[in-house]
Amino acid sequence: MEKSLIKKLQCLNCTGQLYSIGHMQYLKCKVCDEEYPAVQNSPILLSEQNNLFPKKVIFESLNKRRKTKNKVLSKNYVPQISVNLARKNLDMYFHRVASLNEGEIYILVIGGGSQKLWLDKKASLYKNIILLYCDIDTSSIVDLYCDAHELPFIDSSIDGIITTAVLEHVLYPEVVSAEITRVLKTNGMLYSEIPFMQQVHEGAYDFTRYSLSGHRRLFNMFKEIDSGLVAGPGTVLVWSIENFVLAFFSTNIIRKIIKGLVRYLFFWFKYFDYFLKNKKQAMDGASCTFFIGMKQNTIIADKKIINDYVGGKSYKHF
Repeated sequence: MEKSLIKKLQCLNCTGQLYSIGHMQYLKCKVCDEEYPAVQNSPILLSEQNNLFPKKVIFESLNKRRKTKNKVLSKNYVPQISVNLARKNLDMYFHRVASLNEGEIYILVIGGGSQKLWLDKKASLYKNIILLYCDIDTSSIVDLYCDAHELPFIDSSIDGIITTAVLEHVLYPEVVSAEITRVLKTNGMLYSEIPFMQQVHEGAYDFTRYSLSGHRRLFNMFKEIDSGLVAGPGTVLVWSIENFVLAFFSTNIIRKIIKGLVRYLFFWFKYFDYFLKNKKQAMDGASCTFFIGMKQNTIIADKKIINDYVGGKSYKHF
């Protein structure tokens, strides 16, 4: 981890400045001496009060995983059931962020997972962009491990943030949104994707869904640059058929077989989304929405968000 990046980090205990010990064996706070261990140069920046993801447990899990051979990812021959109508918007996002200034641009990818495998290639077109990946999942390919409810960065230190299919898995999305707003610089850029009409897909770590209006309300400290569909009603239909059939079975091996059969039979429904992507009424049945925004110092009024609703329903209270 570069020294310039470490300067952007803060202690979760007292917000003091951190510094590296040895060859990134761990980070230490200059104020309260709190220590944060690292595994393969990736620090574990979690507070002692985090009972859901204890620092010690994450450290032990990472060390155990490091001693085992990494599994080779096999090609998935089962058709995917979702389209992504918004992937091209990341190109526009990177272009906007890269133009913020001529110096180094730091973009934090929250819930990085395995996105580094393809996102680095997109960002490589811009010489001043530095992508920084974080996650709490120990199987992720990241630069640091942290909880999005407590981002270990000093205020206004990050130029851009990307969070895709993450906020449905956090306990308190409003807290994470506040943390995103805190660490972003004024005029910093956000790219967010959140599911709306999707069934549970991460078991016990699956909590919340948002309509496009709810997505917009979550980031009311941002000026909207663009928003819309990631996937629409066609994708929703395939998800629904799959989960309807799966509801009759509880055995894992049978569920995997059924899921494969359903996807082979009905995956083609998702292609209707390409026909529906520009129809505002399709937003009411969106599988997932995206939001691109620029941080500002004023809050967008709730009334404006309601008046700006995009969809096919004409209902109003008054």
